[in-house]
Amino acid sequence: MRRIISIVLALCLTLALAGCGVARLRQEESGLKLYYCPADLSHLSGGDALCYATVPWDTLPDGDRQERVEAALTLLMGSREGFESPIPAGTRLLGCTMVGGTVWVDFSEAYGQLSGMDLTTADYCVTLTLTQLEGVHVVRITVAGRELAYRDTNLLLAGDVLLTSTDDVVRSLAVQLYFPDGDGALTAEDRLLNLYEGESRAGVVIDAVLAGPESDALLPLVPEGFSVVSARLDDEMCYLNLSAESAALLPEDDAAQEIILMGLVRSLRSVEGVMAVQFLVDGEYSRTFGKVDISAPWTGE
Repeated sequence: MRRIISIVLALCLTLALAGCGVARLRQEESGLKLYYCPADLSHLSGGDALCYATVPWDTLPDGDRQERVEAALTLLMGSREGFESPIPAGTRLLGCTMVGGTVWVDFSEAYGQLSGMDLTTADYCVTLTLTQLEGVHVVRITVAGRELAYRDTNLLLAGDVLLTSTDDVVRSLAVQLYFPDGDGALTAEDRLLNLYEGESRAGVVIDAVLAGPESDALLPLVPEGFSVVSARLDDEMCYLNLSAESAALLPEDDAAQEIILMGLVRSLRSVEGVMAVQFLVDGEYSRTFGKVDISAPWTGE
């Protein structure tokens, strides 16, 4: 069902951008696009289903990501010439929280009156609007604090609208991966990882950490040749099985060793539901790894 909706929305979005605003896109590409589904489609060429109104970026505050998200939602819920809000009249924004690259949006009960294609369209108008903001990769929408059981998914990405051929991609995973900066301090890098059939969330995160940062301002977390045997999730605990041979690759400094393990833990903790990491060495509980105590679970704090 989700694939059918994705294909329909991909066609709708393609038509919308082709007929409703290619010229305007070229003229106003630096602005924030507020997506909506016009009630009257008769004046649009090609049967477009999604359109957008563009506002200048400086309409948003210069605050943190959450403040900018809240401001964008306020604009999306409002009215202006040539724009019809995709949010039902009477809907209030009850809450908005940033968790890594995911924004959790909680609307009042009026939003829950939507169903079927109306709900899907509104969801993706919100998603397409918010994911234009730096650091926002995934949108999660609730109604009065509750997930809507009749959605195909409660984690929404702009890429889902164009998902027409990558059947092997189960979903995308928004995480924060931790790498040292030039001063050695752990710094979060927002990443959006593909999760394929048969892969675990923990394994995908560890593979990305071992591959290194994308930013030139950050340094690799682990030394070359460092390996992880496995990463397994069990409820809220992640069991990270390290190779004993990798201990010999660790730097001599105790603090540098601890930074490596802390970076692994914080990266895994950015996965929803992971509360702690228990290190193992070649499948066995161990008191130390290098010079660092790993006898108890780590929370990354």
